[in-house]
Amino acid sequence: MATGTLSSSAALAAFIEPSIESRRVLVFGSALATTPRLLLERGARLVHVCDPAPLRVAEAAERAATPGLSFSAFSDETLAGREGSFDCVLVENLGAFDARTVVARARRMLSPRGIALFVTPNRDAVAPLLPAPEPQGAPLDYYALYDLVSGEFEHVRMLGQAPFVGYAVVDFAPDTAPEPLIDSEFIPRGSEEPELFVALASRHRVGLGGYAVVQLPLHRVLSNSAVSARASLPEPPAASLELTRKLKQQESWIVELESRAETADLRADQAEEELERLREELARRERAIPAPIAPPLPPPVRIAQPAPAPVVAPAPVVAAAPAEPPAWLEERRKLTNELEGAKARVHELESAKARVRELETKLGERDAARAVLESTITERDARIEELTRTPPEDATGDVDELERKLVERGQELRRLEHALARSEELGRELIGDLGRAKTDESGNGELEREIRTLADRLAKSEADRLALAWAAAAARTS
Repeated sequence: MATGTLSSSAALAAFIEPSIESRRVLVFGSALATTPRLLLERGARLVHVCDPAPLRVAEAAERAATPGLSFSAFSDETLAGREGSFDCVLVENLGAFDARTVVARARRMLSPRGIALFVTPNRDAVAPLLPAPEPQGAPLDYYALYDLVSGEFEHVRMLGQAPFVGYAVVDFAPDTAPEPLIDSEFIPRGSEEPELFVALASRHRVGLGGYAVVQLPLHRVLSNSAVSARASLPEPPAASLELTRKLKQQESWIVELESRAETADLRADQAEEELERLREELARRERAIPAPIAPPLPPPVRIAQPAPAPVVAPAPVVAAAPAEPPAWLEERRKLTNELEGAKARVHELESAKARVRELETKLGERDAARAVLESTITERDARIEELTRTPPEDATGDVDELERKLVERGQELRRLEHALARSEELGRELIGDLGRAKTDESGNGELEREIRTLADRLAKSEADRLALAWAAAAARTS
C-alpha cells in the first residue's frame, strides 16, 4: 500500500474502484498526495495529476518515478491535446482552484462514458477524522457545489463522506459467510457530520452504489488525525454589534488610505526620477550646442567721388525671404517646453504629496478613534464583570444600615412637616385673637396684659415655625 499522509479523499479511491479499473484517471490536486498512488493500486491503468502549485510538481518529478503516474502544472498546456481521453476525473478540493474553470475543463477532458467527482470540504465539520485535501482552499457549500456542477453535466448525484469510527466484532469460525451488521445506535442522528460533499457527475446515469464503508489502517488514522483549527480556538467574546461594525468599517478605511498613500508615493518617486532625467538631458544638450560665431567684418573700402550719373528710375525693392531659425534654437525651444512640462508634473506631485500627508493625518485620526472604541469595549467588559461579581458578605450589612437611616430620616421629615403645619395653624389663631382684642372697646388693663401675652406667644410661635421650616428644608436636601 502507498505510504505517506492519508487524506480524507483516500476513501474515494475505494469507492470508485469499479469505474477506474484498467482506465485512465485525471486528478486535480496535490502532486505529493497519496491519493493518485492509491488509484493505481486500485486498478487504474494510468493517473495524471494536475497541480496548481508548480513547485510541488517539480518536487514530485524529482522523486522516484512510479509507473503509470505523470504530473503537470495547472497552467501548463500539457492537457490541451488530450480532451476526451480520461475515463475518470477527480477534483480533490474544488475550492483550491477557479471552480468554474475546473468544472468546464473536467467536462472537456472526460470521455463520453466517463465520470467526474468534485469534492469540497464541509465547513461545519469541526473535528475531521483525517485532514482535508488541499486545506488551503476555500470550501464551497453544498448548494453552490450542486449549482456549479449541474450547469455543465446532465446527471449529478450529491454524496456525503462522513467518518465511521467503531469496532468490528467478528466470529473467528463462522459456519457460513457472515453478513455484516452495521449498528449506529450510539450516534444520535444515526451518522456523523459529513466531512466532504461530493458531486458525482456524468453525461449518463452511473450505477455506483449509494452506501459504502471503507476500512482504513488504524495506525495511519491515529498518526494523521487532525482537529480543525476552528474547533481549537476559544469562543470569541460577545461584542457590541455596533462597535464591531464600526471597527470593521474603520479597518477598511485604513486599508484604503494606506493603498492610496502607497500609490501616491510611487507616483511621486517616478515623477521625481523623470524630472531629474529631463534636467540631465537638458544640461547635456545645452553643453552640446556650439556657441554662435560672429560673421567676419568686411575690409574697409575707400570711396572715390563718383562721376555724376544719369538719373535712372529706382528699381523695385524685393523683400528678402526670412532666414530659417538654426537647428540648435529649435532644439532648445523643445527642451524648454519639456522642462516646463516637467515642472507642471512636479507641481502635481507636490499636490499629491500634500494629499498623502492629509491621508496620513486622517489615518492617525482613524487609529485614535479605533483606540477609543477598543477602550470603550474594555471598560464596558470590566463594568459588566464588576456588576456580575458576587458582592462581599459585609456589603449586606451596609445596605441594611443605609436603608434604616433612610427610614429614620423619612420619619423625622414627616414629624417636622406635621409640627410646621401645627405651628402655622397656631399662628393664624393667635393673629385672629390679636385682631379681635384690638377692636374690643373695653380698654382696661387686663385687656392690655392679654394683648401683650398674645403678642409674645405669636412671636415665639413664629420663631418656632421658622426653625421647623429650616429643619425640614435641611432634611429634604440631605
